[in-house]
Amino acid sequence: MYIHKTYSLNNENKSIKLYKSELKEISKINLRRSSKFNILAILGALRCMDNTKYNNMGIYIASEYGSITSVKKVVEDVSQNSIVMPFDFLNINSNNVSFYVSQALVSNGKNMVLTSHDLSFEKALEFALFDLEINEVNDALIGNIDESLDDINDFNKYIFNKQNNPSKDTSSWIYLNKEKENSIAKIEEFLSFSNLSELKDILKDVIYDLITLNQYAKEEINELKINKDLIFSHDNIHGCTNIISMLNTNKKSFIYLSMDKNKKGYLLRFSK
Repeated sequence: MYIHKTYSLNNENKSIKLYKSELKEISKINLRRSSKFNILAILGALRCMDNTKYNNMGIYIASEYGSITSVKKVVEDVSQNSIVMPFDFLNINSNNVSFYVSQALVSNGKNMVLTSHDLSFEKALEFALFDLEINEVNDALIGNIDESLDDINDFNKYIFNKQNNPSKDTSSWIYLNKEKENSIAKIEEFLSFSNLSELKDILKDVIYDLITLNQYAKEEINELKINKDLIFSHDNIHGCTNIISMLNTNKKSFIYLSMDKNKKGYLLRFSK
């Protein structure tokens, strides 16, 4: 599969008013009372797909926390015995976001939202690649969306953030299909593993110029005997953002390695 376009928004915590203002500059879609989560997703998707023609495009959105600030507001209202307003209630339904993105892009293909603890992006990409392989869709747009958690008091108590990475507003996107022409990179391999032993066997046969790892994989660098000179350093939590960052280097072959706390995960190999 071939990557044709990417876009990455990776900001410190910013207000929804700023993103709504930016969205108004590129779209007439009416989302006046929508959540920050939805605005982030639509803004990133539109910027990624600007001036791009697509046909039967599948939209696959991954998120770890969904509409977290909207959930926070509703929980606070309930705890204070306040009435939950209709739009506030609708905004806590993160599944709406794929519909809004489809609407903004005028795309009639399938769309979905996936959450899988620590591997949400990888699962979304796996679905997209499968649908492309069986010709369920002709094009695929994969997004990795999350709001900054800075407005959640002591958020590190509730998530597993081993490197204490900053929590940012994120809307990162990769657009791909089977067409090689005008592509910027190719997904050479998408492999899954169930334990470190399986991963070690895979790595024996893989040659690469650069590698980046998620927070769990970083703990296994010594065990996996990974050359530290080839590691692409970052403070990004999201897989899609890490991949885009590597695409922007001058390296020709690179790997993204991710796993969960049980040492299960994925190895993705790319070439340019």
